[in-house]
Amino acid sequence: MKVLIHAYPKRMWYVEGFLVPELRRQGADGIEIWNDTEGAGNLAACMASFKARNGDGGTWHIQDDVLLCRDFVERCRQHDEGVVYGFCCEQFTDDPLQTGRVSVEDAWHSFQCVRIPDAYARECEAWLHGEGREHAQYPLWISSGKMDDSVFRSFLVEKHGRETVENLKPCLVEHVDWIVGGSVLHPWRGYIARATFWDDEDLVRDLKEAVRGKVVYVN
Repeated sequence: MKVLIHAYPKRMWYVEGFLVPELRRQGADGIEIWNDTEGAGNLAACMASFKARNGDGGTWHIQDDVLLCRDFVERCRQHDEGVVYGFCCEQFTDDPLQTGRVSVEDAWHSFQCVRIPDAYARECEAWLHGEGREHAQYPLWISSGKMDDSVFRSFLVEKHGRETVENLKPCLVEHVDWIVGGSVLHPWRGYIARATFWDDEDLVRDLKEAVRGKVVYVN
């Protein structure tokens, strides 16, 4: 099982002080941090990390603003095959009725937690800079420098549309940007984007206490 944390420099205090220790406590190995120290931005940094994947296995991609469920590593190992989405958020247009094995069209899409076969990651990066240029949204993707999840979803539909993916319920992570310094990509978002299915609310309360006095605000 491989885990890649997509990080932003101002959030490394949380990655190194909380996320990585919890992953290790749960027994994870193969932990990698992709820290955007060069300021490439969301989309470019994500595609660079995709291009750097190697082999025929897969990687669990998580963002630097999530809280892991108490059995994260165990459940990841149980579902370590194919494309697996571990986060559902209705406010991000995910359909909570679509759980388990679903068509690509019914996949959740947020990148808070997703398992991607390494071959698909490399293929997605090549697609964006090749065939993806013909996609209607390509100018928006490039001009925004964001939307890595939308790029991957469009790639999946176009190149692997007849396959299935897994939407995991309950969610593997909770989105806690509001606790650990705010949103880098959407600082003016007027709502808290939380997981639709989350069973470990006590961990959210514990995190609030644990980070008190340590938070570095990202904007």
